[in-house]
Amino acid sequence: MRERLRKRPGSRLLLGVALLSGTFASMFAGARLADFLTDLLDVTWPPLRIGVKALLVAAALPAGYYLVERFFIERSARKIPGPRDPDRP
Repeated sequence: MRERLRKRPGSRLLLGVALLSGTFASMFAGARLADFLTDLLDVTWPPLRIGVKALLVAAALPAGYYLVERFFIERSARKIPGPRDPDRP
């Protein structure tokens, strides 16, 4: 049983890289969405544009982290193919 649940090689490094990439991607997506919304609503006052951008970037960060974490939890729940137990059918 322990052999089937062994740790995947390089999973911590891969998780770190994915979290860093997800952070940058969610910041970029939040900023682009804020620009799109303020342009759509024809907002020209710079403090309001910056405030909306800050709010949407702050909201996008947990969403990006959640998506990366969910992918890795699903990935780690899968069994690694290996030799079968002789006792199990």
